[in-house]
Parts: sequence; C-alpha cells; structure tokens
Amino acid sequence: MNSGSQVAVLPPLGRRAAVPPGRVQYAVGDRPGIRLVAFSAFALYGGLRWAALLSPEPTWRILGLVAMSVALAGVGAALGKYSRWIPAILGILAFLLMFALCGVPFHWVRHLRIELTANGIGEGLSGLPRVLVPYGGLNEWIRTVILLGAGVLLLDAALMLAFAPRPLGDGRRAAAALPLIALAVIPSTVARPTLVYVHGLLVFALLALFMWGERLQRDDVATVIGLAVLAAVAGMALSPGLDSGKPWVDYEALASGLAPGHVESFDWSQRYGPLNWPRKGHEVIDVKAQRPDYWKAENLDTFDGRAWVSGQVSGGDQFAGIDGSAIQRWTQTIQVTIRGMKTNNVIAAGSADSPSKVPSAIAPGISPGTWTSTSQLGPGDSYAVSVYDPHPTATQLARAGDDYGVAPIGDYRTIVLPTRGRGTRDIGVVFPAFHSHAPVVSAFGSFGRSLTPIVRASVYGRMYALAQRLERKATTSYAYVSSVMAYLAHGFNYNENTPNSRYPLVHFLFTDHFGYCQQFAGAMALLLRMGGIPARVAVGFTTGSFDSVTHEYVVGDVDAHAWAEAWFPHYGWVRFDPTPAAAPARGGKVPILPATQITKPSLAGAAGLGGRASGPSPTTAAAKHGGGTSIAVVIVPLVVVLALVVVGLLFTRGPAEPSADDLLAELERALARSGRPVALGVTLAEIEHRFRIAPDAAAYVRALRLARYGGETALPTGDQRRALRAQLRAGLGLGGMFRGLWVLPPRWRPPARRLRGS
Repeated sequence: MNSGSQVAVLPPLGRRAAVPPGRVQYAVGDRPGIRLVAFSAFALYGGLRWAALLSPEPTWRILGLVAMSVALAGVGAALGKYSRWIPAILGILAFLLMFALCGVPFHWVRHLRIELTANGIGEGLSGLPRVLVPYGGLNEWIRTVILLGAGVLLLDAALMLAFAPRPLGDGRRAAAALPLIALAVIPSTVARPTLVYVHGLLVFALLALFMWGERLQRDDVATVIGLAVLAAVAGMALSPGLDSGKPWVDYEALASGLAPGHVESFDWSQRYGPLNWPRKGHEVIDVKAQRPDYWKAENLDTFDGRAWVSGQVSGGDQFAGIDGSAIQRWTQTIQVTIRGMKTNNVIAAGSADSPSKVPSAIAPGISPGTWTSTSQLGPGDSYAVSVYDPHPTATQLARAGDDYGVAPIGDYRTIVLPTRGRGTRDIGVVFPAFHSHAPVVSAFGSFGRSLTPIVRASVYGRMYALAQRLERKATTSYAYVSSVMAYLAHGFNYNENTPNSRYPLVHFLFTDHFGYCQQFAGAMALLLRMGGIPARVAVGFTTGSFDSVTHEYVVGDVDAHAWAEAWFPHYGWVRFDPTPAAAPARGGKVPILPATQITKPSLAGAAGLGGRASGPSPTTAAAKHGGGTSIAVVIVPLVVVLALVVVGLLFTRGPAEPSADDLLAELERALARSGRPVALGVTLAEIEHRFRIAPDAAAYVRALRLARYGGETALPTGDQRRALRAQLRAGLGLGGMFRGLWVLPPRWRPPARRLRGS
C-alpha cells in the first residue's frame, strides 16, 4: 500500500459515527433542553386540564404554577451540579410561592402563618366530598385546595428533576412522570371530557416524549414513531373494553374520609324543658358580613297554645310599610359557609332575598324572608344572600308611631288560646292593636263578639293582665316593648335546667322565674302580642366572634339562640333579645380571640385581673384558629411539629415544686398561647368562672387563686392540670393535641440526684 492510497475508515458495526469537531456532545439520554421542553408541554397540558375543575377557570394561576415548576426544574437541574443547596433553596421558595399562587393570602405566606393556612386548607378539604365539578361556588378555601392539588403535583415532578442525578435513569423519569400523569388524568376521572380517547392519546404522546424524547437518535425517530403509533392504535382499540363505566378505585369513598368528624344538626322546636342543643364548642358556620348581626335559621310565627312553632302566616310583600331609606341603610350581602353542621335552613339574617350560589335547589320558607334547601347543606357549602335587618335607635323607634298601614301583620297579633273544661276546643283569638281599646275577638269570624272574658278566664289570664298593666303605663309602642324588656330583666335568672310543664311560659313568668333563651324570647313575644304589638320568635345563632385575620364571624354551636322580633312602622321587624347576658350565646363563656389581638398583661403579683378580652359574642372552643378538620395537619409538616413539641417540652420542664407565682405566670402564657388572652384587671375568680363547664379545670384556677391570695398551701393536682389542658386545646383539631402540650406542658420531677459520699 503506497502513501497515496485512500482508505475508507468505517465505524464498527452497530456503533455511531464520531461527532464532528465543534459540536457539543451530550451523553445518551442526557439532553436537558429536550427534557425541559417535554416537561413543559406535559405540565402545561395537565395544568390546563386541572383548571377545568373550577368555574371560572383560574387560567393565570395555573399558568403561574406551570411556570414555577418549569423554572424550578430547569434552573435547579442546571445549577445543582455546583451545589445541592441551590435546588433546596429554590424548592423552599417554590413551595411558598405555590401557596400564594393557589389563593392563600400573600401576607400569610410571607409571615409563615402556618396554623391559619392549615385551618383554611382543612376547611377546604372537609368540603371536597360534597363538591360537584366544575366548582363554581363561593367557598374560596375549596378553590384553593383544588388548586393546591395541581401545585403539589407540579412541584413534586419539578423537584424530581431538580434533584435528579446525572445521567437521568428510568426510575427517576418515571417518578417525575407519575405526578404529571395524575395531573392530566384526575380531572378526566371526576369530569369526563368530550373526545376522551383523544385526550388519552395526547397523554400517551406527551408521556412518550418525556420518557424517551431526549434519548432518541436521529436514525431511530422513524422507528420509534411507528412503534408509538402502533401502541396508540392498539390502546384506542382496547380502551372501550377497559372502560367499564365503574372506577377501579372508589375515590368517592376515599373523599368521604375528608369530611369533618363533628357535624351537628339543630332542631329549632321550642320545648322549654332542659336544654338539649349541641353544646360541644364546635364551629358550625362562618359568615362574611359588613356588619355584625344575628344569623337566622327560622321564624316561629305561630303560638299554638303551648309553644312557639313554625306556621303559615299571611304573606304579601315583606317590605310593605318600610321606608326605602331604611332598606338602603340596613341591607347588606353576607356570605355564609357551612362548617360543622348539616341543615335544610338557609342561614341568613333578618329578612332575606333569594340566596345565590346555593349548591342545591332552594324554596321559600314557611315564613316570608326565610329560605330552605331541598337537600341538606353540609360542611364546605357556601352561598351569598342579601339581607335586611334594621337597627334603629331608641329615639327613632319612639317616633315610629302606631300606623301599620298596609303592612302584613294581621296574623302577628293572634294566638291559639287553650280553654278550660272538657269538651271545649282551643280557639284562635286576635288581640287589638296597641292603645286601640278594642276587645279581643275571634281569629275565625264572629268579630263582633268580645272574647276578652274568655281570655281573662284562661290559663293565660294572668299573663294578659300583666300585658294590660304594662300597656297602660306605656305612651308609645316602643315604650311598651321597653317595659316588657325591663320586666324580664328583673327577678328572672338564666338557668338551662328547667322543669317540664304543660304551660311552660306561664310557669316561667309566675312560678319558676328562671329559664334560658326559649323562655325569655317566648314570654316576651307573647306579652307583646297581648299588648297589641306584632311579634314573633326567631331562632338561629348570635353573632359569634370576629376573626380580624380572615374578616369572618366564626359561629359555634354554643351560639345557638332564640330571640324576639317586633314590627315597627317605617322599619319592619326589629330584633330584641331579653335573654340575660349570662347566657353562653350572649358572651357568658371563655372568649377566643385571634392571635393578632393577644395582649401581654401581667398576672403574677396582681390581686385582680378585671375586665376581659371580649368580642361581639365570642365563641367558645370553636374560634377560627382552632376549628377545622383534623385533616389539616396533613398539610403541616408533621415532623417539624413533633420536633417543636419535643423541644418545647425540654425547655418547659418546671422545677420539682413550682411556686404559686410560677404557676400564675404559666397560666398567663397558656391563655395567651391558646388564643384566650385576658385584659388588665381580670380576676382569677372570673377566669375560674369561665371554666365552669369543666369542674376540674375550674378547680385548677381556684387552687391557684387560693394558694396565691388565700394563704392555702395546696397546689393544683395533676388531674386538674390535665383537665385545664383539655379545655385549652378544645376545638383545635388533631393539631390541638400538640398545641395543648405546648401551652401547658406536663410537669414531671427530674430524677433525684444521689448524694455521693466523700
């Protein structure tokens, strides 16, 4: 072979030719550009499919989540070879940004309001079992939770790529692909799209591109595409046989596990016996409103001779006789979210217009201005309703006059009167208008005949005489209402253990002289009707406590209440509450305030703790920051919580024999940490009174009070300490167990040290 001969050098059989000089060579299967493009396409498709779960579709939020995940996957993978800390820091920032993009208030994210966020997420999760997609309701936490599902899946896939070793193996690719598959497939499971098999084909193509796209060589493209087409055709042919119309996994049963464990129901019947309403301190509804109000469930328009009941009354325009200026001034739109209860009543306030966004069909209630749902409303359901509930001043009511005009109030001066003697039947009577001096007449004709003697001889004769006596002294209808309020405010006590009787309101006024809201409201409404004032009883909930963080009124089961309403010209139905302030629904209980309102008073060494932190009828153990379902702790990093608890216990172990001053300072911290702050001047005796529903917890405070100021030597026992801890953590869900250990940790004695001999 001479030097001028040319030799053709071929690559060995089965090997690629060498890469020409000047071209960048990547390892087979490690071309990050193609990988990122495939990831971006898959994430974008899955995100847009997930957005279809909501109406209107949150397109910009989904696009933000996709952009965040693509940036994390790309930047994290590019910079991860220099430092493993860079992807970690980027992952933490992306985690926080995800919450903000999904709807959690930005200042909550910025200040790491973990408990508030966890509570909100828990509330959203509790409403998911009842959600129909696409969800177009008003519950923002349900929308946030649905978006968080997309955010978590995208973040999971992005982190898999950001921390992936080089070269990327099949296992890591599959781990990153699984969240993207879930992102694309779950929406099709709960809301079947049109052309579902075409969507399946698209998912298959995106999955193939993500799994094998960066490993393809130019010579293999045609072969791979051919095989993919064959697989796709086979899948399209087999899909109808696999699509049985029945899910392989019962996701509805799994979702039902997210429902809250404590769901109350209320029977608003007025039985006047021992109170049997739910009183466990659970949160039942949240209300967003411009002004505080009483949240009404029903009107009890009829007195059947023994009790106030829901009954049909004359209809007509409920706003007849009301000034337009009053309607404009005292009308507001409220948003109600059901939390821990189920009900067919549309909870509103005052007189309500037709509600909107109710997740089921609605119908007018028996009483004008109330509404009912054809199917039960439950946790997570939200709706908006415009309500009119006037709150005129005493001067305005005194000047309202007695001209009822065309107002539909005829039936609101009527009662069923039980008659004495065998063979006699109850009769309906109508009392004359205030100061009209007309006789009592029949409600069913024979209006010329006076039934006043029959009323005087009936079981309600003494009550009618009382009404007449109070009416004669009143110069205006408002003065008469005020005199009835004043009469019930003196000589009557609040007590929930009332005896059963045949005519409970008569016994309440003239025999027992004690009762709860049903007796006070029922007696007042009955006296008002007998005095000629249109009146009725309303039932529902008092205001609850205002959460200054979420700007909602948080209402618990202890806020269930009954009150009276009287009709005034120019204003309509005006609320009056004769029940004493000692009632739990009116604030006679331990206040719960948001963390932003916690003060730092000094208890140790103070002889009194007077005044108390108060809100507009605060809720017991169902405040916003303690309610919600236990599922919320799934979102909170459980390992961090447990670590904080352990560290807290290590640093809060007290001395073997703490002094009364030590325990007093600890009580101050415990009340503040659990969201029950006290103002300056509040006495230990008052704190003891607030825990009266738990005798052992009250005994803890009493022992501390006597040890500090009464000269006693006995300190609270371990059982009393555990009872107090249980009260402080009540209503805080599963997370409250850890919080209770933090606010009032167990006290144990350190091991006794043995004396060493010299």
